[in-house]
Amino acid sequence: MDQTKALTALQPFVHLAMTTKDPSPRFVADLITRATSSPNTYVFTELLQTPAVQSLRESKEFQAHFKQLEQFAWGTWADYQTDPNLPPLNDVQTLKLRQLTLLSLPATPMPTTYDNLMKELSISSVPELETLITSAIYSSLLTARLSPASTPPTVHISSVAPLRDLRPASLPEMLKILQTWESRCASIVSELEQQVAAIKTEATTRRTKDIARQEIVDHAVQNIEGGGVGPAKGQPGGGKARDTETRKGKGVASGNKRDLQEQQGSDGYGEDDGEDGGVGVGVAKMEVDEGSGSAIMGKSEGPLRASKRVFGKKG
Repeated sequence: MDQTKALTALQPFVHLAMTTKDPSPRFVADLITRATSSPNTYVFTELLQTPAVQSLRESKEFQAHFKQLEQFAWGTWADYQTDPNLPPLNDVQTLKLRQLTLLSLPATPMPTTYDNLMKELSISSVPELETLITSAIYSSLLTARLSPASTPPTVHISSVAPLRDLRPASLPEMLKILQTWESRCASIVSELEQQVAAIKTEATTRRTKDIARQEIVDHAVQNIEGGGVGPAKGQPGGGKARDTETRKGKGVASGNKRDLQEQQGSDGYGEDDGEDGGVGVGVAKMEVDEGSGSAIMGKSEGPLRASKRVFGKKG
């Protein structure tokens, strides 16, 4: 049930309290009894604040009716039972106050087991308790599920209608609870922000390392594809130094034909001094007579032409 429907049901009683001229305390007390016994009236603060009802505070005879209306506005069945000066309840009022008590119980830490509810509502039998809860469900006062087979038997209340009024002294306590809750939320948000910042920093550092590692790999691949293993990042000129050392120490060409020819020329191969096709001064000579080789191979026709092949190397 929403508040609009409950307020609409209370309006006739509020209208009587506001428009009746010089209402007697007995009239106002009877109005309270009728309002709390009427169907669909579950919100009573507007009636409680009328001047006619407030006048009962000073009435010794009907002050109990004023306190009775306060119990219907924000009290519970247990609160009503602790005050013996309150007027007795009829059957409709008893059912309504018990239903309103069911709306307040989920706000307490007490488990809503069958035993706890029967004790809190002064009910002696399980069928009576289940009938009360069923009537509250069909009146749209709460959403609940009965579990009589569970251990212990429990009433699972998932939601209640916003029909209870606040006690006059409960607002500061509620503000204190809300401030504590706000402080906890702010602390949790701060911790989450710190964790997010740490994760971002770690991700940035990891990304930087990955980029540096990939640059080293790319540089090495380019050097290999270019014909030699180049220096790693941070070691400039390593590949050229090794190539120069190879040329000077071992006399090996760097890898192409033109360099080989230039090296052979600088070493003195093929330099002719003009005498017998031999090698110039300072070059060791070796002459090979190809005629003898031809005779051995059976080439005897005509005069043998002796040609000389000279091999030489600088001493």
